[in-house]
Amino acid sequence: MSGESQTDVGAAKARPRAARRKIALASVLAAAAVVCAGGFIHARGQHVYANDARIASDVVALASEAAGRVVELKVRPGDAVRAGQVLVRLEPRDAEFALQEIEANIAALEAQKAQLRAQQAAINSRVGRAVEVSNAGVLQAEAGLAAAQADLKLARSAFGRTQTLYSKGLLARSRLEEDQARLTAAEKAVDRARAAVDAARGDVYVTASGRDDADVLNEQIAALDAQRAGLLAKRAQQSLDLSRREIVAAFDGVIDQTFVDAGEFVTPGARILMYHNPGNVWVDANVKETEFRKLAVGAQATVKVDAYPGRKFKARVQRIGGAATSQFALLPNPNPSGNFTKVTQRLPVRLVLEEANSFLRPGMMVEVNINAVD
Repeated sequence: MSGESQTDVGAAKARPRAARRKIALASVLAAAAVVCAGGFIHARGQHVYANDARIASDVVALASEAAGRVVELKVRPGDAVRAGQVLVRLEPRDAEFALQEIEANIAALEAQKAQLRAQQAAINSRVGRAVEVSNAGVLQAEAGLAAAQADLKLARSAFGRTQTLYSKGLLARSRLEEDQARLTAAEKAVDRARAAVDAARGDVYVTASGRDDADVLNEQIAALDAQRAGLLAKRAQQSLDLSRREIVAAFDGVIDQTFVDAGEFVTPGARILMYHNPGNVWVDANVKETEFRKLAVGAQATVKVDAYPGRKFKARVQRIGGAATSQFALLPNPNPSGNFTKVTQRLPVRLVLEEANSFLRPGMMVEVNINAVD
């Protein structure tokens, strides 16, 4: 009786103490929760948080600029490449043959042009010699004319004296007729000499007109020059097409994906591969419009990458979008029916990492915490 009573009394006293301990523990937990909630609310007020951000980069798609069969694909996804490195080779023989044909046509034109110039030089030489001979004939004819004119002058002087003496009866009529005949012959000789000079000068003109053939050749040479200019343009275009049979990297990067295999035929514009520069990555985040006022270009931020838990990367705001992401949707919602559900919009924000990290890959999910402006 006495032992059972003492046990009941002790249990009755222990129950209030346990209740008080539970109440105290609950109070402590509630206080801790309030403090944590307050800290979280304060932190959220001092920062802009987004958990749907991603690592981004300029992922470049290389396309073929020529048509041809892929004879060599020198890279695979994940390979590191250097600027100027050959990535893909296309069959070059068709382009090489076309270039050789153009080169042969240019050489044929050059040979034809050289032949015309040789003909032109021969014509000019032949005409030049003939003109010299004709000019010599003109000089000879002019000399004959001068001699005939001198003879005519003497004949006229002699006939004048004979007339004077005949009128005085000092000479016979036969002498007068003889000097008159001599004068007439001298006049006719001058006429013949003058005609010979005209004929010689005409020969010079006719001979010099042979240079017209050389002028015709000049026109033919000019036409060949025009054809050559066209062929040179074709050669440059074909050389460019041949150079496009090797697709090279424009910058240092990493191959992300290839779309062809060796042996496939590609056409201009067909995608060959995609690659990016691992040293040039950034973070793209979409921030709620209700927090947009807290952002400013240059604001510091912290980035946590899902792939590397426990690590944090420093960043800063580089650019703030000028329109909400909904404005770029393929299927905009103009709400023509009048049924409206208000949805908080998001605006794009770009953050640049303060140090390049090649192990960050485009598309990785990250969380950003941006310092809010006052």
